[in-house]
Amino acid sequence: MDQKEINVEAESKIGESSSGISMTRDEFYRELTISSSKFITAEIQEKFRNTEILIAGVGSVGNPIAMTAVRAGAERVTVMDPDVVEANNLSRQQYTVSQIGKSKADMTVENMKQINPYIADSIHSEAKGMTIENAREYVEKSDIVVDAVDIRALDVIYELHKCAAELRKPVLVGYDLAGTAMVAVYRYDKENIKPLRGELDDEKILEFNKVKLAFNSGILSESEFLDYIYDAFTGPIDPLRVPVEQLEEIIKRTSEDTRTYQIGTTSAVLASLTVEAMRRIVSNEGIKDVILVDIPGLVRRSNPNVISKIPLLLRTLAKVKERGENVRESLNKII
Repeated sequence: MDQKEINVEAESKIGESSSGISMTRDEFYRELTISSSKFITAEIQEKFRNTEILIAGVGSVGNPIAMTAVRAGAERVTVMDPDVVEANNLSRQQYTVSQIGKSKADMTVENMKQINPYIADSIHSEAKGMTIENAREYVEKSDIVVDAVDIRALDVIYELHKCAAELRKPVLVGYDLAGTAMVAVYRYDKENIKPLRGELDDEKILEFNKVKLAFNSGILSESEFLDYIYDAFTGPIDPLRVPVEQLEEIIKRTSEDTRTYQIGTTSAVLASLTVEAMRRIVSNEGIKDVILVDIPGLVRRSNPNVISKIPLLLRTLAKVKERGENVRESLNKII
């Protein structure tokens, strides 16, 4: 019996003992992916199976992506997040009540193993999350990176993209804007582009670090800190494509309200878009720089056109400008 046969036999025993499945790893994998086999070639499926996927952040963006990727046949996934599961996460993140209070990264791995028990040795969690110090190590080991880092950590986001640009790794960034799911694609593996296409740079991150220190020291409030972040970094979001629900929420939001509001169903669509983008990258296909689906807009019988959205957009921009001026006043306190 050669080493491969020994491994297959061991894998079969693992499957039986952990879940009662009396199949080898490859037999189980064929069953897991058979429904899509008429649309995805065996060659691409095998490449996707062996792609090293790094998901930095497993909240409403990263957690559904991780779960969808495993259902699609991914077997090499690393997830990172420093937070724990909370009750309010359950509407849009694939955790359970019994996991409240436990590490999001660890629980995502546990749930992925419930889908495919054979991948226990090839999926990993990092409960410290992505940091400035470990970003390069994890990005270097990956083939595709998902940036789902909390926007409050602009320094970590920038470091992730800087490493990815240097190491030529593609990055997918997920945004759940009310009922609109959006994926921004950075093909650092194909294009010679600046991190985040120049939206952030070293000078901006130096400023951010001063603001973060002021927030941590109690000089700035959380709302001032968030206003600074939204003023400093908007990403690839096109104001004309922001859903009306999001515009209305921005206008009505008070400075004391620092919660991030999301519609749970958006996360599921976002995960589907991201995993499809991963498969296209694996198959070496060109894909859009921005992938966007307005879910309510597709369902509603009629939608506001650009002209009717303009007054709402102008009010939103005025509100953002007002908050930007407040940010500059805040910066004068510390810089």
